[in-house]
Amino acid sequence: MTIKYSLTKAEIVRAFLAGLGRSKSLAIIPIYVVGLGLLVLAMRGANSRSVTFRDFIVAILWAIGGVLFMHLWLFIRGKTDERTVTVSPEGISTTIGRLSGKVPWKKVKLVTDTSEHAVIEGPMLKGDGWTTTGNAFYIPNRAFPEAGQRAQFISLINQWRNAGPVSD
Repeated sequence: MTIKYSLTKAEIVRAFLAGLGRSKSLAIIPIYVVGLGLLVLAMRGANSRSVTFRDFIVAILWAIGGVLFMHLWLFIRGKTDERTVTVSPEGISTTIGRLSGKVPWKKVKLVTDTSEHAVIEGPMLKGDGWTTTGNAFYIPNRAFPEAGQRAQFISLINQWRNAGPVSD
């Protein structure tokens, strides 16, 4: 079964934020934020003077700015090209613009059916190996033009995932 859809920039950011709770990124983001804050604090105190309360405030503001920049960058760079997602007994194939990838069912971690979208989580095949960071397909309801198509899509996915691996 093949579906085609596009995501808006806002949907991309919402999907990212919704997926943070289940992602390794949730642990990595605080490390980046603290690292940026410590770097700014070290740079402000590098001229052999004592670090002041103002230096801590500036470091915290830079850290907050770093988090905001990450979301802004995601909003700017998010792919709004038409996406094609095909599910088959072998797994999921996807194309976004000139990029494409495949995920066998054994690599799919989670399938979630919410009131707004279907979410399929798993790593993507890039180049010569699987990425270690998760990738998710957020498929909005509007991707299914007919009423029963979404239920059929989810049913096929669950059927093939539970059937076991067909191929790598």
